[in-house]
Amino acid sequence: MSSNSSILDFKSAVDALSKYEEADGLSVHQLMDSKINGGLTYNDFLVLPGKIDFPASIVDLETKLTKKISLKAPFVSSPMDTVTESDMAIHMALLGGIGIIHHNCTADEQAEMVLRVKKYENGFINDPVVVGPTVTVGELKVKGETLGFTSFPVTGMFQSIFEKFVIFISVCPTTKTQYYKFNEPI
Repeated sequence: MSSNSSILDFKSAVDALSKYEEADGLSVHQLMDSKINGGLTYNDFLVLPGKIDFPASIVDLETKLTKKISLKAPFVSSPMDTVTESDMAIHMALLGGIGIIHHNCTADEQAEMVLRVKKYENGFINDPVVVGPTVTVGELKVKGETLGFTSFPVTGMFQSIFEKFVIFISVCPTTKTQYYKFNEPI
């Protein structure tokens, strides 16, 4: 790209853009004139594909949101109650952007949404169904059939440290339920 990529002022931008052929839509002068258009939004642009002379894999969209926060993709979801709650913020983060939690709720509700986002780890079950070390095979069978699970983490007490993992090999009603117990933490 030429040195025109660092143009910051209006007149230089108009001069640079005026060299392009006009096509459908607004002219360069109409597009850049805020008195005619007011402000511009994404709906005001249609970006058509064109030839590039470099591989797409080297494109870097990383953007600074603040001095300390960088985004891998330049996308920010709106802080509206119909747009961004914890699920949207989590998915925006997974895609490299950021979701700004709305404030159209109580402070406690907002804090809970923020906590859910901060605690989220991709690929982890945040609230697993666990069983205690004294659970019987029959209880595991019922719980497994009810919940549709074939394995359970075993903890000493509710939400305590992981002790064992129980995996059912067979949950066939005509055979005796078999299971493995891993006695060492994984």
